[in-house]
Amino acid sequence: MYQIRKMSDYSKPKEKLSQKFMNSITILLYQSQLMGLVTFGRTLRPSKIRLFWNVLLFTVYAYSIGHCVYTVASFNREMIYKATDVIILVINLVYVSTAWITAITNRDLFVEFLVKVVDFDGKLQTMGIKINYQKSKKRIVLQGLIRWVVLGVLIGNLVAIALWNRAEMIVEIMAYCLLVINSAICHQSVEMIALLRARFFILNKQINQLVQHFYKKNSRNLLQAKNTKQLFALSKICALHHHLSKLVKLFNEVFGVVLLLMFGVSFTVIVITIFYLTVALQSTELVISDIVNPLLSNLTFVFDTIYVCDICYSTIEEANKAGELIHKLDTEDHDIRDEIEMFSLQIANEQVEFNAAGFFPINYTLVFSIMGGVTTYIIILIQLGTTLAD
Repeated sequence: MYQIRKMSDYSKPKEKLSQKFMNSITILLYQSQLMGLVTFGRTLRPSKIRLFWNVLLFTVYAYSIGHCVYTVASFNREMIYKATDVIILVINLVYVSTAWITAITNRDLFVEFLVKVVDFDGKLQTMGIKINYQKSKKRIVLQGLIRWVVLGVLIGNLVAIALWNRAEMIVEIMAYCLLVINSAICHQSVEMIALLRARFFILNKQINQLVQHFYKKNSRNLLQAKNTKQLFALSKICALHHHLSKLVKLFNEVFGVVLLLMFGVSFTVIVITIFYLTVALQSTELVISDIVNPLLSNLTFVFDTIYVCDICYSTIEEANKAGELIHKLDTEDHDIRDEIEMFSLQIANEQVEFNAAGFFPINYTLVFSIMGGVTTYIIILIQLGTTLAD
């Protein structure tokens, strides 16, 4: 278990740094608190009010899902439609309630993750490197605005279709809640990964500067004097890279289970909506709403799945890039060569990756696996759709 350090334990420079960092993620923090994904405040201290809010959310949500399952079971529809609707409702409850429960159980680990990010930034400052927190803040705000606008338009169209078809609105509302909470979970996860990617990029930039330094030194045929300053910089970079690698593992502990369920729910929703779309397309009478509704319903799930896999892949690529860069350091200094060898062994032994609670790595192979699984089920669903259409 990681030892949790309070912000009051930091020196004045660290306190100012932590304030800047917290200001940069304030909007994301407020959004996550509203959705029940964070149970602490800006001071990183536990909050009883937010704990109560999560319990209240879970109680109301569980009751609503139970009512929806009863309502769906009472519908006068084919059993296959009832079964698929119940499946979506049940996995909806499991997914969302798990996110709220882990927000409580993993609270200390999440706090430790943020504290260690601030600690990393403090070490960067000792090297004369500053983080552009305003850039991070603008990114969070921009992505948040885009997400809410897209969700607003998407849910608005889905509501219009539901009213046109006179659907049971309580069931539809639960589906909209799933869209909103899934988007919030994805946004929170992506921004935490983006923090790590930006810092890996900074380290690689520093390594590249060392490469350029030795290249210019060799091209000018200068004497190979002791490179104390460069050795110190490389050793600091090595230590900071190890720091970030541990943060990736800590991220997996905090978000791994929720991401596992996110991919599972996304796969299930995509398959079932394709089933509905298949039936609609093979019907003797085409209804536009029956075609548009499934397409809109899985739009955000497809996008978020690809987006999370993409940023995880690019972050690991940025982390592994350090191994390529350090071998471009052309020097005869034995101390630096020893440091390069140690750095290489460190990168090789750590094998850093993002994973869903250890079940599978999160990268483009996951996207291809989901595509393959969906394609396999499409064949079965087409046959079922043909049977139902007849």
